[in-house]
Formats: sequence, C-alpha cells, structure tokens
Amino acid sequence: MDWIHCNNCFTQLEPGVTLHLTSCGHMFCNNCLNNGVKESTCLVCRAPCSMMKLVPDMNPDIQDYFTDPEEIIKKSCDVIQFQRQHRRRLLSYLLQSTKKFRAARSELRRMTEVCQTQHKQLREYQRIIKNLQSQLDGQSKQTPPFNVPISPSNLSPGFIQTPPTYKRPAKSTPYSQPYQSNLVTPTRISKQRSSNFSVNSQSSSASNKISTTVFTPPTPESVGYSHFLKHL
Repeated sequence: MDWIHCNNCFTQLEPGVTLHLTSCGHMFCNNCLNNGVKESTCLVCRAPCSMMKLVPDMNPDIQDYFTDPEEIIKKSCDVIQFQRQHRRRLLSYLLQSTKKFRAARSELRRMTEVCQTQHKQLREYQRIIKNLQSQLDGQSKQTPPFNVPISPSNLSPGFIQTPPTYKRPAKSTPYSQPYQSNLVTPTRISKQRSSNFSVNSQSSSASNKISTTVFTPPTPESVGYSHFLKHL
C-alpha cells in the first residue's frame, strides 16, 4: 500500500507510524494530530469530522477502501458470475413455464371450441326430439291405440299378403298315382262283397256253358269262392 500517507505532512505508512481516518475521507498521522490540531476539525478541508484509527480489524466497509482493486474486481466478477448463473436458471424455468402455459392455453381454446360445437349440436338434437315428441303426442290424441276398427279400407295394399302357393311338379312327386288307403271300412266291405258276387256269378255261368260241352274237374279257386260265399 504505497499510496497511503498523511494528508498534512505526506508521511507514508511505515512500521511505527499510525494513521487516522476522518469521516470526510482524509488521513493524518499522530504527529500532525498532536501539534495543536483540533480534534473535531479536518486539517485539509477544515470541516468538522470524526476520526478513527486505521487498524487491521476495523470495519469491513472501510477495509474495502484499503483493499487492492484487482481483488475487489475479481470478487465482483465472481459475484456477477454467481448471480448470472442463477438468473439464467430462473429465466430458463420461466421460459419453459411460459411455453407450457401457451400450449395449455391453446389446448383450452381448442377444447372450448369443441365444447361449444357439441353444445350447439346437443341443443339441435334436443329441439328435434322435442318436435318429434310433440308430433307423437298429437298423433296419439287424434287416433288412440286399440280403438281403430280394422277393415280392408284401413289396411294398406302392402299389408295384405296372400299366402304363397307351392305346386310340386308331377315328376318330382314320389307317388304319381292317387293315394289309396288300406283301411277296412263298412263301405269298402260292401263294395268287396258286391264285386265278389258278380265275379262268382259270371264264373258260374261260364262254367255251366263249358260243362255242356266239356267236363272240367273243380279247381281250388272255385272251391275257395264257394266256401267264401257260404260264409257270407
């Protein structure tokens, strides 16, 4: 510290020399202060002031005035770098938050438009449903159900349908001849008796004619017919 000296006698700071600093920013040695100088008056500016002794353990704010400026600048640069680093971190966070906020705001606007569109559609559907309900109520009041008489005039031509007729060709039927039942009925028995009688009479007349010319022995068929006629 070659620049520290007494502002009155210009004595530099050396071992054994004690300097005092005034509140107005001037320095004086002990010799100048002991040579009749008033304690509360500065020897340079003659202004009232207070004095303090320059020692290593004095106030840190005053020590900065006696510190090498390079050290102060280096410390200030470190302080600036420290503050800048934290400032950049905060700014990056704020930028990311701003981007997220803008994206959320645009999405909110889009969803708002979608909700408005759906709300309009819903109101339109409600209006249509209300109209259909009113029409249905009017129709139910005009023609109550289960009281309308059914007549051909009330039925539409498409409602009346004739049952389809299915006719199978003759070649495809398994029975080409008419159906004949084998059940025995009184009518069928009487018809059979009459037919047997006519056959028997015809056979007897034929046998009489033949017997006049040629003798023929009796056959089992004729015996069967006669036996059948006896039982009848």
